[in-house]
Amino acid sequence: MGRRRGRARPGRHALVALLLALGITASACSMTPPIGAVRAAPDEGGAPGVPVIGVSAIDLTSPFFVGMRNAGEEAAADYGVTTVWQSAEGSVERQISTIQNFVNQRVDAILIDPLDKNALQPVIARATRAGIPVVTMGNKIEAEGNHSTLYRDAENMAMVARAAGAYLGGSGKVALLVGARGNYVSDTREQAFESTLRQEYPGIELVSVQPTGFDARRASNTTVTWMTTYPDLDLVACISDPLCLSAKATASSLGRPDLTVAGHDGEKDLRPLLQNGSMIIDVLTGPERVGYWNVAVGARLAKGADLPLDLYMPSYFITTDATAARLQERGLTFPYVTPERAAEISTAYRSEFGPSLPDSAMTTSG
Repeated sequence: MGRRRGRARPGRHALVALLLALGITASACSMTPPIGAVRAAPDEGGAPGVPVIGVSAIDLTSPFFVGMRNAGEEAAADYGVTTVWQSAEGSVERQISTIQNFVNQRVDAILIDPLDKNALQPVIARATRAGIPVVTMGNKIEAEGNHSTLYRDAENMAMVARAAGAYLGGSGKVALLVGARGNYVSDTREQAFESTLRQEYPGIELVSVQPTGFDARRASNTTVTWMTTYPDLDLVACISDPLCLSAKATASSLGRPDLTVAGHDGEKDLRPLLQNGSMIIDVLTGPERVGYWNVAVGARLAKGADLPLDLYMPSYFITTDATAARLQERGLTFPYVTPERAAEISTAYRSEFGPSLPDSAMTTSG
């Protein structure tokens, strides 16, 4: 599969103004104005208006997605594009309908945080055949010419498993909170965590793996069940930080403030847990970095950039010097940044992905 170049499509800008008639309405949580209301009209010389990027998010209420959207809107301003954010609200059917409408409106690029890597293939293929660049955010989907913005999910979550195993000295009970089955990121992280524990720490018992649909409330309900079923549970790992934050808060409210967590995403709300030692490791992708990077990629594609189909974001392991020393005593060493340094990296997304940088800055090979 080769590279594809975005291209202008005559008449598209007039069609976009039909959004309201075509039936997309902003969800209550997104408060996004219709495309026809925000898109700049072509000037008298026929130059195109401001490019519009349609974004189909899994959710727009949890802290991760709020941070992602806020920084994504900063990227839109920096790159001179408009973003229209729609929430799938956990529904694959709603997400498919949203993408279909974006195609009908002839937006300049579509960004998708896919709920299901298989169910979305046909609608993604339809978009790319229409000449609209599509970016599946954080997910590898084999559709038809779509781009994928990816993390080193398997390697990163394997290290989270190693940190959990080493921290517990190779013996104990662990549970795992995952997102939604069929979601590439969730599935990849789940498989890496399970296989690493099984192969490298056979004395660790993985007592339960529970899907949450990326819903913190479901993570809380699951934690309540676990505290009853496994009163001696030592650690909860999560494929996404909001799930860990919910699990930790719930366990503390049930008299288990000693429950340790290990997660992925590098959200700022988890930094106090890292600093006090109740979270042993996190992985910094960061909602703001993710949001800015993805919109930057979408904007470049909308303006005709030739980018690789697979693009990778650099990520960082986060822990404290004290926790790293404990893990080293138990045979595990790895490169890491402190929570303080992670805070600096999280807000430096313009220096990593800003419009003054070359297209090659949108991906890393390592």
